[in-house]
Amino acid sequence: MTKIEQLKEAARSAATAEIFGRMASKEASAQLLKQIRTLPDAALDGMAKVSGVPPEQFHIHRAIVRGEPNEFMEELGKIDGLLQAGDVILMTGKSLASQSLAHVQKAVYGQARSSHVAMVHADLISIDAMPKIGVTNRIISEVLSDVEDNWRVIRHQRVQKQDLESIARSCVFYLAQPYKILPSGKSAKKFSYCSELVRKVYRDSRILDTGIPNNLVVKPANFDQLADHHPQWKDITDSVRPAVDLCRKYPELISFFAKLFIEGLKLNRKRFDERTATLAYIQRAVKAGKISREKAMEMTQMIKKIENNMNHNFWDVRRKD
Repeated sequence: MTKIEQLKEAARSAATAEIFGRMASKEASAQLLKQIRTLPDAALDGMAKVSGVPPEQFHIHRAIVRGEPNEFMEELGKIDGLLQAGDVILMTGKSLASQSLAHVQKAVYGQARSSHVAMVHADLISIDAMPKIGVTNRIISEVLSDVEDNWRVIRHQRVQKQDLESIARSCVFYLAQPYKILPSGKSAKKFSYCSELVRKVYRDSRILDTGIPNNLVVKPANFDQLADHHPQWKDITDSVRPAVDLCRKYPELISFFAKLFIEGLKLNRKRFDERTATLAYIQRAVKAGKISREKAMEMTQMIKKIENNMNHNFWDVRRKD
């Protein structure tokens, strides 16, 4: 299955993602999808309304669910691959606080124009660290919803196709990390702020010659400086603008296939939390004499075996060997 075909299938499935999440098997989900595709227009339009799709796009939603050709999927195919994991988005918000922060950045770099930094995680989905929210995934149009028109996207020229999976995994690792800005001689292990998050992802992915400074606090201005002067960073704003425009044109529909991606990662985290609680229970049970050490070791090894086969790990659930 090609990348764009995967996107299309994700979009179709995401239209009923919450229902699928309650199903016990892929077979049951497939059967449910088959039934939903036979629903009358009014029923599918009701689903679209609940999901926030505007009425003028109900017909597109119906076509997506039924697997029929539609303008959204055609336009989606045209922007496939324009954005890639690791692309860095530089922007300044329109709020007074953002404008003030952008002005402060000029003390670091005179031509600075950004107050916030985000990174492309996958396709039209970004990751960034925000006050009161922490590290989270958002679709591109949400990240650029209230910013000045001079936003730009830069790409490191040493990022190769084989690096994209590593970058994506590094992004996942820091999900749900709290937002905090504190000077640190090393990358922060238990918190992130926008530019620090990008620095950590590139460090973890072992991309060479990034030019990202090892300052006590790395700032959006540092990335503006890289964009303007570092030979390995290229401004790709014009080439990726069609992808951003599509995301702004169909934010609710883009959210459909993004939801499966985002909710899937949240479920991954939840399962890690559940296994962490189980390991703690096993230890308590051994101390209380409720289970033997042999049984506890067997249960612990079973959990570790499961986790060794997982694609993702998270910053706050490291395991001791």
